[in-house]
Amino acid sequence: METISMKKIAFCTDFSDNADAAFRVAKDLAWRYGAHLHIVHVLVSFSMAPIREVYVPIEVDAKFVEQATEAARATIEERYVGQLKEKQPHSIELLSGYPASEIKAYAEREAIDLIVMGSRGLTGLAHVLFGSTADRVVRKAPCSVLTVRLSHQA
Repeated sequence: METISMKKIAFCTDFSDNADAAFRVAKDLAWRYGAHLHIVHVLVSFSMAPIREVYVPIEVDAKFVEQATEAARATIEERYVGQLKEKQPHSIELLSGYPASEIKAYAEREAIDLIVMGSRGLTGLAHVLFGSTADRVVRKAPCSVLTVRLSHQA
């Protein structure tokens, strides 16, 4: 029987409650396997506005992009990094673009062994129109993907 090797685990977050549940699983798996945990957040490209699955360039204030990036990094530090065990190897990766495509490309580039993400996120109407990011990542990722459901138990 072949042993599973997991040296690089990517946890993808949109800061939803579902992502928080996925983080608990990702950090535990990373600790158990001695894997490096990549904490990944994709800022939807500020230079592209979604219109019916086609992206149209719009002008963007560079200061706004910088502030959004800094806010995302601070949220990751506060929400996730503080929960990691001492000396648990990790990195924060802030990407920009279409989330499913960016996650796939990142996993390929970094030779990620496992992607962990929530099964649902902060999608609303976009989910109804285009499907979920998790669905797209599962279909396109170069590695296994673990989607975590949010438990509704008290």
